[in-house]
Parts: sequence; C-alpha cells; structure tokens
Amino acid sequence: MFANRFRKAALAAALSAGALPVSAATHTYDFKAAANAGGGIGESIFSSFATGASGGAFAGFAGPNLDITASASGDDDGDQFVYFDNGNAGMGVCKDALAGAPVGSYTDGAANACDPGSDDGITGLDEALTFTATDAAVLIESIWMNANHDAPDVTAASYLIGGTLYSAADMIPHSLSGTGDVRIDLGLVLNIGDSFSIAPQAGSPSSYISGIALSAVPLPGAGLLLLGALGGLGAAARRRRI
Repeated sequence: MFANRFRKAALAAALSAGALPVSAATHTYDFKAAANAGGGIGESIFSSFATGASGGAFAGFAGPNLDITASASGDDDGDQFVYFDNGNAGMGVCKDALAGAPVGSYTDGAANACDPGSDDGITGLDEALTFTATDAAVLIESIWMNANHDAPDVTAASYLIGGTLYSAADMIPHSLSGTGDVRIDLGLVLNIGDSFSIAPQAGSPSSYISGIALSAVPLPGAGLLLLGALGGLGAAARRRRI
C-alpha cells in the first residue's frame, strides 16, 4: 500500500509542477452496465477483449484502448477467456467454455457460456485479468469490483494489482452502476505496451470487475524520464514490502 500511495503522490506532484502535461478527460468503462444493457455484451466470451473495438451489436468504449486477457495458472490447458456476466456482475474469467459456445461475438444475454456456469467471475486464487495499453499512454485512476450474488464480499479478499497488494482498507464503498461495488484508487501509469494484472491473493476470491476509470496521458521525453524514475522507486518499495 505504501508503494502505491507514494506513486500516486509523486505523480500528482509532477502533474501540478508541470513536469508532466495534465492528462485528458477521464473515461469510465462500465463493464457491469454494458453487460446488463440490451444490445450489450452480457454472457459473451472472448479470447481477448479490446475496449476500443467497434462493430457488431456493441460499439465499444469511448476512450483509449485496453486489450484485456484472462489467465488461470491452475487450468489444464492454455485457453482461458474474458467473460461478461449480466445480472449486476461485470467482467470475470472463464477457465473453460461450454462446447459450441460462440467465442468473440456479442451474445446479448444468451445462456451462460462458461463450463461450469459458476466459474464466470474471478473465482480462484490462480485466476487473473490483464489489461494492456495499446494506442496511448494512460493513467489508470480507479477500478470498481463486486461479488455479485456470492459471499463473502470482495472486502474479505486481498488482490495484487499492478504489483501492489490491496486489501479491505483500500476499498471504498462506491457503486458504479447498480449496487454492491467497491472502488480501489490506483494512480497507475501505463506506457504503450505496458500492462497490469488483477489477481486474488487471499480470502474469498469470488469477484467481478465492475469498471475502470482511465485517462490518456501525453508523455514528452522529460515526462518519460520522470516516470521511469518513479517506477524504479515504486519497484524498490514493493521489493521491500514483499
């Protein structure tokens, strides 16, 4: 937690001092609302999901693109899926898809495509979602999480996010859409090609990603050097913590 708070404070100081240009407007990608909406992406399954994708029944999210992939180290194959669960949930992980389930298409509330159907959130300590910036440097400001109908709540678990451990003390009750969300403020900068993962570490890992808030950050040469220094300090602090 210290490394994360230091990174956010240093970044804010750099922005206010003019060492980095002020970021663009914040974009909030509400995965829960998109999964619940008619014509949306509920019960859809993807080998990878690009927020900037367009076409089909769902036109994507307005803002910098994130490529999202799923992983599960304890799975018996190398094929895991990003899953959108409707019913006030959001984005999760499927280790396996039902035979014949369409992959990579917007099914708009069709039957659950995971096998088993209960494995549609981040439901194991070995499961993770990874987000990669592909067309712009971005500031990942916050994420929202929920446990949907599962118990206990996400506050009973801890999560490794971008190399920093977050627990109940870092989770702010703040519903994005519907009810039951918590917000975790990150202040995490990704250059193009950089990624971060969200993975449970302890407690009940049953959870969904409700949404994410991010903004594009133009990075001149001086800003890149500063961010490299901040990243090194953050990594050193994480090593001391771990």
